[in-house]
Amino acid sequence: MRTARSALALRWLPVAAGAAYVATVVVLWHELIESNNWDTDVSGPLALADRLRGAGPVSIPHYGEWTTFWWLLATRWVPGHDSLWDASGYVLAVATAVVLGLATAKVAGRWAGFTAGATALLVGPFALRALLSLASHVTTPVGAVVLAAAVVALTQSRSWLLVIVVGVIAGTNAASDGLLWFAGVVPFALAAGVLARTTRRRDVALRAAAIVGVTVVSALLTGLVMRALDFHVIGLDVRLAGVHHLPENVRHLVRMIVFLGGANYAIPGPYPRDPVRAVLAVLAIAGIAAPLIAAVRLRHAAPALRAYAIFWAAAVTALCLVFVATPNALALGPKSANYLLALAPAAGVGVALLAARSHIAQLVVALAVAFVGAVNVASIVDGRASGTPAVGVYAPAIREVLERRGATRGYAGYWDAQNLSWQSDMKLLVAPVVNCDEKLCPYNFFTVRSWYERRGGPTFLLVDPTNAVIQAPQWASTAAETHRFGPLTLYVFDYDIASRIRTIPPS
Repeated sequence: MRTARSALALRWLPVAAGAAYVATVVVLWHELIESNNWDTDVSGPLALADRLRGAGPVSIPHYGEWTTFWWLLATRWVPGHDSLWDASGYVLAVATAVVLGLATAKVAGRWAGFTAGATALLVGPFALRALLSLASHVTTPVGAVVLAAAVVALTQSRSWLLVIVVGVIAGTNAASDGLLWFAGVVPFALAAGVLARTTRRRDVALRAAAIVGVTVVSALLTGLVMRALDFHVIGLDVRLAGVHHLPENVRHLVRMIVFLGGANYAIPGPYPRDPVRAVLAVLAIAGIAAPLIAAVRLRHAAPALRAYAIFWAAAVTALCLVFVATPNALALGPKSANYLLALAPAAGVGVALLAARSHIAQLVVALAVAFVGAVNVASIVDGRASGTPAVGVYAPAIREVLERRGATRGYAGYWDAQNLSWQSDMKLLVAPVVNCDEKLCPYNFFTVRSWYERRGGPTFLLVDPTNAVIQAPQWASTAAETHRFGPLTLYVFDYDIASRIRTIPPS
């Protein structure tokens, strides 16, 4: 009897794993955030929002991130807003997991709810870096979870306010990141259609159609408003991949799925050690397959449960298809794992739904989830979610030289620009540039055109061969001072080198 009770208690291991994971993040918070903010993809939006003053076009790379910027701009006047911004990303991730758990519990029971919510948080160290930020496609899983919860609510609430709120959240986030159309909006339309048909409820069909309509309208309005405000998305590639690239794209998809789960086959320094890495990879793939299996197994389940399972199966299918059907993911490399963040909640729901009706299955899933959590916690503690680039190592010495020279404005390659600004508490204003013939040109990622206008005074140029975005132009020899910091070279000029920058309007 005691053994049976212990086995039943072990079913709740996912809750303990989720709590341990979040506790680890909290304990290592300062180290993780400090390291993460040296990634310009993370700090770029923060520096732009803090410096979004002046005139001229605003350039955002690849996707709009409008909802992220709205939050940053709305709160930048708050004292200590930098700490608020640092905390916002992970608070949002945990809140999303809570919503996921509540929605899953509504259709599949308390154990399934706790397991789905906890599992969604147990991502690998690289994916954790994304969840600690307000960038890196983190709004897509938020939108997907909100739409999934709306599928559940369609049969339980007749509120038109809920329709409007869900539609606005989905639409603004879909305008911010087009991945949400595939990870959330299309799956919602499919699942809601199935739900309306199986329940034969006209009100369900009407409210579902209204959510889709509000989503489309709010997405269009968001795009029009941001364009009117002179915001531009730079470098968005919507081409389809060639057929001959599909096999490599599929292989890349598999690598990124297991990378999301914590098994590193993507970047130098593989972790964790084999055979643990191999086991973790298999479990990650099984987790992503779980929603597809659940949708088949639950085809005769209660309407809301069936529709919920269909939503997540469709989200997995659509997101993976768009991942392999375009050249973007392979071109981006390891960071394309951030395209797949919505697969984490999908996996959580999938394994929870498959095991919800069997104590034995729950025990098996609990042990697997606890294993994933334990391995990823160990990797995080081992420093796999942190790391400082060369510019971070030498930043104090660089700042000391620049303070002595009175140079607060300067230029650098993208990977050393806005992050250096942000990590200096915005005491340095560093704009990203790229070589163009004998001059430099703006690198229009998280920039305002006025940053490149002449203002006089001493300026500087930082060249970093470890992130070979720029090389020192010939006129760098006119620098009043040249300093070497490891592989970095700092050129300090007694004039404003904005005269050496060729401004080109954003495309």
